[in-house]
Amino acid sequence: MKRIDLQTAAARLLEAPAVRILAHSHPDGDTLGSAYALAHALRALGKDVRMLCEDPSPAMFAYMAEGLEEAERGDALVVSVDVAEESLLGRSLAAAYGGRIGLNIDHHGTNGLYAIENLIDAEACACSEIIGSLLDAMGITMTAHIAACIYAGISTDTGCFRYANTTARSHLWAARCMDLGVDTEPLDRAFFETETKTYLALERMAFDGLRYYCGGRVALVAVTQEMFRQSGSNEEEYIKLVARTRQIEGVLVGVAIREKEDGSFKISMRSHEPVDAAAVCARMGGGGHLRAAGAASDLPLEETIAMVVRCVEEELEG
Repeated sequence: MKRIDLQTAAARLLEAPAVRILAHSHPDGDTLGSAYALAHALRALGKDVRMLCEDPSPAMFAYMAEGLEEAERGDALVVSVDVAEESLLGRSLAAAYGGRIGLNIDHHGTNGLYAIENLIDAEACACSEIIGSLLDAMGITMTAHIAACIYAGISTDTGCFRYANTTARSHLWAARCMDLGVDTEPLDRAFFETETKTYLALERMAFDGLRYYCGGRVALVAVTQEMFRQSGSNEEEYIKLVARTRQIEGVLVGVAIREKEDGSFKISMRSHEPVDAAAVCARMGGGGHLRAAGAASDLPLEETIAMVVRCVEEELEG
């Protein structure tokens, strides 16, 4: 379990006859953009490639898989992308590949370095940014389709270049993707400006129960399985609620809590300066980024909410 640099990771991928790429469960634009950009690039080199994810991809990212012919070989190098901990792969993939991942590529500072070799760049705004640099190190000519996958990861993980993790390098990558022929306007419209009727129904239900804590500095919503059933929405759409809680005037910490099918809860947190969301979630056994993090809870909902509020209060008072 060791850290490696970009050149070493590039060498590992170039010498592998086959590669199996793992994305995290409940996939977002970054894990999918990273996985498919790498998959298309390796396939162009003639390698056998297969991309695996425990959950279906959101419809807005369906274009990424176009033209990719997958293959299966037993001697494949197993690579995880944008996965900070093996458990984030989901139960089935974690059971199948836990302890067997040869290369872990990620941008989370809390990464557990669980693979045999780990390429981690916590300064990157998205894992897709690392993948782009990795393809350069491999000498791969980037196509417009590969660039569209990378752009999706960078755009979605930076909130269309609005979040604090956005850097000059983020914009340089976006410019390069545009130079390679990526039409960013329809992608960003799909990512950020298009809402389904089912999501809007879920948002209404969630915000009907909006709670404020810590003098209005914390906004919290909770979504139950019953709310998913009534709205017709799903976990894929739900993630937009997380960012919405942070957009309220005066709020420093936005929290969305989602009930999972087994009755446990997933806590998602977004913060503004000076609150370290990763530090708050670490108090609950989770982690993530400075302004975006998460944790899990097996406690009942009200006890979970009380735990979240207590941990935020400790961070605010510290």
